Amino acid sequence: MIRWLPLALLLALIAAPLLLRPAAKPAPQRSVIVVSPHGEQIRYEFGVAFASFMKRTSGEDVAVDWRSPGGTNDITRMLDARYAAAFAAGAGRDFADLGKDVAEAMTSDKLPKDLPAEQAARRKACRAAFLDSQTSCDHDVFFGGGEFPHRQLAGKGYLVDAGLLRDHADWFAPAIIPQTLSGETMYDAKGRYFGACLSVFGICASPERLAALGLPLPTGWADLGDPRLFHQTTFSDPTRSAVPATAMERIIQERIRLAASAGQPVDPAKVTADEKALESGWRDAWMLIKRLAGNARSVADGSSKAVRDVARGDAAAGVAIDFHGRSEADWTTREAGGPGKTPGTARLVFVVPAGGTSLSADPIALLRGAKNRDLAVQFITFVLSPEGQRLWNYRVGTPGGPTVYNLRRVPIRLDAYTAADRQLMSDPDLDPMATAAAFTFRPEWTKGLYPFIGPYTKALCLDPLPELQAAWQAIITAGGPEQVPAAWTEFTWLPCGHADAKAVMDRKELDDPATRLALLRTWTVEAIRRYRLAAQLAREGR
Repeated sequence: MIRWLPLALLLALIAAPLLLRPAAKPAPQRSVIVVSPHGEQIRYEFGVAFASFMKRTSGEDVAVDWRSPGGTNDITRMLDARYAAAFAAGAGRDFADLGKDVAEAMTSDKLPKDLPAEQAARRKACRAAFLDSQTSCDHDVFFGGGEFPHRQLAGKGYLVDAGLLRDHADWFAPAIIPQTLSGETMYDAKGRYFGACLSVFGICASPERLAALGLPLPTGWADLGDPRLFHQTTFSDPTRSAVPATAMERIIQERIRLAASAGQPVDPAKVTADEKALESGWRDAWMLIKRLAGNARSVADGSSKAVRDVARGDAAAGVAIDFHGRSEADWTTREAGGPGKTPGTARLVFVVPAGGTSLSADPIALLRGAKNRDLAVQFITFVLSPEGQRLWNYRVGTPGGPTVYNLRRVPIRLDAYTAADRQLMSDPDLDPMATAAAFTFRPEWTKGLYPFIGPYTKALCLDPLPELQAAWQAIITAGGPEQVPAAWTEFTWLPCGHADAKAVMDRKELDDPATRLALLRTWTVEAIRRYRLAAQLAREGR
């Protein structure tokens, strides 16, 4: 008997892990495929919470199959390619005579000028066929990415009505989810996309770095152009990330409002801007954006990198979106010793520019041809429900809150800010209505100009950055713009005013790659000449 004891012990050692390991989770009965630019934290928390919700309410084991091919621009390109290929292989086979124009015809109601009537009719028929089809991109839901991209995708026909406006009409009352807030669209009137949470664009700042420079925390966009911040900030590339481009659009909106109101405090919702105010505000905005670039010690290819640069102390301040700024502030505060530290000693803070930013919706949408449509609609409904909304800002471990990550985002439902809710929130002082009251986004002021911002910034600020910064430094050294007006005139030169920019977009000059390249090169060459002249004039005291 004793001689078998070693063998028995060996078998016990082998069997123990197998006997003691947790029972395997049952394979999900169904999955919903969600494409999203959201980070791992949001994907994890909403995936776990939705699976738990479905198990509790229906007894069904489901899973969220996340697909993250990159940022919003990458996802848009993927959807374009997938829908074009699927349509060409299906309902679009009847329009093979359109050749390479099928992709454009299926996604746009606009027709080229002087198009023969027969070809126009074929393109219209192609568009109608796509909108009447169940062409699938093999994904069910698009989650995140900003309101403007969702609006574009809805216009192409990729996003479809999920039925929520009918099935949950009470949710879309002005007191719960208004259609517009601070002038921005919160959900599509046709039910093709819905804001899932709110985003605020602002400033991330390092109290320690600013204190060393003898500067207070910034309160508005203009503070980032302070000459004392020369070579101290980080500048985000708007051609690589939607965050800086959107923030710049808010700067333009703010400057137009100030020009229209002559700087006087008035209700932002009641300000009207004439042509003179539009041109003046546009010019003031780009003068500020140039100073922001002039103060940069580094150029970040995304908002999250800019936030990390500030958190590490590599930069004193930069442009950020709220959840990047607040999440990094949360992490750095914990790393530095916890939330009980003396106020003002955190390594990073997020500042909402006073009267300089609006609340933007970050939507969720049902994709055309969703193969798991029922579950997709249930997922969208869950995200917009009170239970789903708690995940955005409740603290980890609170009843109904996230399990691992504090998401630090702003719920879109205005009934999610009760006193009871605030006791459980990471940011109990969040006040969307106050932010909305201080700023009204006026679409007509920058209509059609959002795609212009990135290329224009590249041509005027990024490609000629060494010359821009040399000129800005020379102007600062000379005592500032007032001391060298001739230099300042050259520094602030713009190839396009507000009306000029609209004309460029109306003529689609940035759509054709060759035309775009030639135009941007012309602007950059002239900008370099102007900056060099500005530096020379500043050194001469003129």
